[in-house]
Amino acid sequence: MTADRPGRWRRGTGHAAVLVAAVLVVAVTPASAAPPARPSGGHPGGATPGAPGIGDPLFPDEGNGGFDVTHYDLAMRYRPDERTVTARTTVSARATQSLSRFDLDFDGNTVTGLTVDGRTASYRRDGDELVVTPARPVHRGSRFRVTVDYQADPAATHHCAPPNNPITSGWLPTRDGFVTAGQPTCARSVFPGSDHPSDKASYTFRVTAPDGLTAVANGVPAGRYEHGGETTWTYQQRVPMATELVQVAVGDYTVQTAPGPDHTTIRNVVPTSMAGTLGPDLAVTGPQLAWMRRQAGSYPFATYGVLAAPANFRFALECQTLTLTSAGMFGAVPQSYWSPVLAHELAHQWYGDSVAPARWADVWLNEGHASYYEASWADREGYASFVDRMHTAYANGDTWRSRYGPVAQPSADNLFNDGVYDGGALVLYALREKVGAARFTAIERAWAARYAGGTGSTRQFIALASSVAHQDLHGFLTAWLYGTRTPPMPGHPDWATDPVG
Repeated sequence: MTADRPGRWRRGTGHAAVLVAAVLVVAVTPASAAPPARPSGGHPGGATPGAPGIGDPLFPDEGNGGFDVTHYDLAMRYRPDERTVTARTTVSARATQSLSRFDLDFDGNTVTGLTVDGRTASYRRDGDELVVTPARPVHRGSRFRVTVDYQADPAATHHCAPPNNPITSGWLPTRDGFVTAGQPTCARSVFPGSDHPSDKASYTFRVTAPDGLTAVANGVPAGRYEHGGETTWTYQQRVPMATELVQVAVGDYTVQTAPGPDHTTIRNVVPTSMAGTLGPDLAVTGPQLAWMRRQAGSYPFATYGVLAAPANFRFALECQTLTLTSAGMFGAVPQSYWSPVLAHELAHQWYGDSVAPARWADVWLNEGHASYYEASWADREGYASFVDRMHTAYANGDTWRSRYGPVAQPSADNLFNDGVYDGGALVLYALREKVGAARFTAIERAWAARYAGGTGSTRQFIALASSVAHQDLHGFLTAWLYGTRTPPMPGHPDWATDPVG
């Protein structure tokens, strides 16, 4: 994610209301960290309640214990006259624990019905948890479905995000529809699920809208069906994806496609009224894809593009295969700003999307990499010096660590902070200076390849870097990632940090 900086573009928002029904099929796997405590409530058959979260230290209740979602099937119908959407989502999974009840992450919206495997189930709301008790226990190793019908208002404030986060609700209304933005904990305000990046799943999206409007979502198009003045658009995201990266959008859009590297399809989505101006701007997508491929290896998905939404928000978000931006950004700031922003979000497709953080404290692996390649692209294009940006980051290093904590130890209240972004990029620059450019590139490519489609942790990154570089980097990287002071920069003995004050 790239957040707005002071003095850059600023816009307002529109309004919309959404009516949604979701069907969920859920699989159960044990959490790798100790889950939060929950009320007792065993079942005579040995089934017990699933934990309300996976135990992430920053967001203990995010995700769900006792099951692992493997597929979501979201079917939505948008009615512009009512500004509403009706939806049904099916998610598939396998149980690893016999469950007497389980939780789904779900914030806001009014539930109107819920079934498990076609049988009516009881449920209750507990904060942003939907606690479900099926008519029959779900046995370990089995697959089950949860169907949730609910209503949502994308113009409402759901307060689903932690403090100081630029995204405050998973629904973002536009002038003629809506888009979604789930990072880090706002997917739960759009659909019920297991809202943690470690619980990835594949997706099918079936979005119905009146003729004249276009529906888009993550993944590749898989058919379009016209019926009674409406069109249903289907998209498949076969590569596992974290809930925070889901994108579903409806509006008056023009979809512009072109061939890309690695047999990919470039798919940029722009407001029809702005197609003539934004199309040439977004032609940078192809060159950026080719450039990132040389840095990180083959692109991990089948399609990529930018969704420029006709809404006024001050961030860009790396939704898997379809980066979300505000269309207003392109006219509000110069190309020297928005082009590196697009490079930042593209880099996330390797670092953050294909390889998601195992825990939210590992978010520097997302934002540090994206900021590193953002600065590299800006340098390549002559917008700003990469080394100067790293020098500035080094000078600020101790201040950031004092204010936000070490690079790999952010707080929930300041998850997306300068120390994670440029501080994370600085760690990568230090690594490159330590091992040399060739070995650094080998590390970057190996990381993106080894953990593609899954998750990666800071510990795993340190181990992989040591292995690929053929030297023990544990002490070096531990100091850079967990130290309270910024270590000396290899190759730059004259660099100094500014006093903390």
